[in-house]
Amino acid sequence: MGSTTKIIVLWSAAALLLAGCKVSSDDVQQWKDTVKGPTRLAAVIGSDRYSPELRVEAALAMVEMDRTDVDALGLLKKSFDDLQTEDPAAVKTIVGGMVPRLEALLADSPEGGGNGPDLIQVRAKDAAYMIIPYASEEKRQALIHSVLAWYSADFEGRSLAGDYSAEQVTRALGGEAANQLVEALNEKMMPAAMIKIADIIGESGDDDAKKRAGDRLIAIEKEMEKSTFVKWLSEQIRASLEESGEPADDARVNALAVFNRENYINDGVLPAMRHLGDQEAVAARLLRIADTKPGAEDAQSWVDRLNARRATALKALEGHVTREHLNRLLSIALDSANPIEVRDYAFDRVGDIHSRSAIPRLWPLVSLVGCTDAGCSSANKLDKRLRWRAGELVLSLGGPSIIEQFSQRLPSASGIQYEPEELEGYATRMSQMTPPPTSTVSALLDSQQWWNRVVALRYLERRGGEADVPAMKRLMSDEAQVSGQGWSELNPQVKNVGEVADAAINALRTREQGDER
Repeated sequence: MGSTTKIIVLWSAAALLLAGCKVSSDDVQQWKDTVKGPTRLAAVIGSDRYSPELRVEAALAMVEMDRTDVDALGLLKKSFDDLQTEDPAAVKTIVGGMVPRLEALLADSPEGGGNGPDLIQVRAKDAAYMIIPYASEEKRQALIHSVLAWYSADFEGRSLAGDYSAEQVTRALGGEAANQLVEALNEKMMPAAMIKIADIIGESGDDDAKKRAGDRLIAIEKEMEKSTFVKWLSEQIRASLEESGEPADDARVNALAVFNRENYINDGVLPAMRHLGDQEAVAARLLRIADTKPGAEDAQSWVDRLNARRATALKALEGHVTREHLNRLLSIALDSANPIEVRDYAFDRVGDIHSRSAIPRLWPLVSLVGCTDAGCSSANKLDKRLRWRAGELVLSLGGPSIIEQFSQRLPSASGIQYEPEELEGYATRMSQMTPPPTSTVSALLDSQQWWNRVVALRYLERRGGEADVPAMKRLMSDEAQVSGQGWSELNPQVKNVGEVADAAINALRTREQGDER
């Protein structure tokens, strides 16, 4: 006999037992703790012999019972499912009667502070969500409001509590739930909670909810800039330090408050904006932050904080930039006064736009000399990094038709150095092009520059076939010395183009053998 059949039999037996006696409120409350109580409560819910008030009380008793030996909410759902087929109006009446008590439970301040969500509230939340499909429209809205308000009061602590997570609930309920979550966003909530709420709204919210959430995040970010927010943080930090017996002098508290404010911005509100970056106002705000340069007289501590925000803002713009943003992003990426992290993220966003019109402004970086055998200063290393960054971007944006011009633009100063990783990066970008530019790249095997020949070999290693091996073999006797940091660290150590050719041929054949298996 299956478990469902057992429940039906037990329920039927309970119904017969109850048929011969009068059931009171005291009985209902007592049954919460007895072995046969759950099935007796289910029988009361399912029978029109009892008053609506008693049936509501029985349903609430199943919510409130603290039992591990029975799935009370599962049994409650089955009771409603069965009754729904027989008397839908009765279900609506019972659910409507449950709402005030569930609202009260979810609105109460939980007891036992700090040890996780109150268990009765968790059960009430699960029950409120579970009965939404059975409720009238008015009661449905009340239940949704109560459930979302409960999550919002401590989103981080409650979002995963119970049988239904906040994300699961919101996605199931759709736009009407996402709309309510907008109201939960505030500057004092934990960063992780803010990001998750923004994610849910971005996925499930309607256009109005997304716009309101985007505007709210912009307002929150500006609120965090104010002295009142730092003061609030100072109060929290001072109380925490005093409770733990640590020094809480003003200088320490203020320094920690400023540090934490940056965490709220860089780990909270700006990453949250990423989920709503398709909103015009949000994208504009992120770009404005990215475009804000420190002043010449600014303290270094502020410069560092501002540049961290700029990098985070550019990161948050991923997937939300368009052709109209290109020139501003290029200006950030190409400005030598900007720190390299800011420039790197700006280059990433330029790449997201996939516009060939960026290429003319990138050519000067592709031609940077960088390090040579004569020396490799910090400035040379930066130039080398920028050349590599711009080179891969040009290849990604330009496609097969740009390869020949790219090979001619690479600098050829005396003693020029190219690291193996840089040349492999170019070869990888070429290998990702569609259609494969094999004939164009193979022509580079005859280039006068050793680095172009290496790029061609590395490309054929990835995309070539046995038919390309004879041309590659011609370079096995190429004694042109490779130059740049990293060649000597390879295993086996590589000293010239001929050794690169030998390694590339072996790698090509190994790849092809693997493809044949």
